[in-house]
Amino acid sequence: MEKTVTIQGKEYKLKSSLGTVLKYREIFGTELFSDVKIIDSLKDKAEDEVSRIIDVIFRITYVLHRPYTDKTYDQFLDDLDFSVISDPKALEELAKAIGELIKVQNGNHVSP
Repeated sequence: MEKTVTIQGKEYKLKSSLGTVLKYREIFGTELFSDVKIIDSLKDKAEDEVSRIIDVIFRITYVLHRPYTDKTYDQFLDDLDFSVISDPKALEELAKAIGELIKVQNGNHVSP
């Protein structure tokens, strides 16, 4: 499945496949669906947990965007202005796109 999201005026194509799960583990050393559960409870998080949520959102976004870029994760992040983390609309759009592209095993979507 494919989807395009706009972050800070730039379009990013995202694609999910079986390879997404494997590449995520290969690149970040954690399980994709375990990390997705962090986003699932995005609302009402304490401030100290917000940075973890943002980290997971951008990790997943990078892996979903990876078929369209040769950039490393660090290079991908360097292309984004720091202000993106204080833009609730952008973060919600990313969480929603992730929810649409990544489905849990029982077929339910991850709630953004």
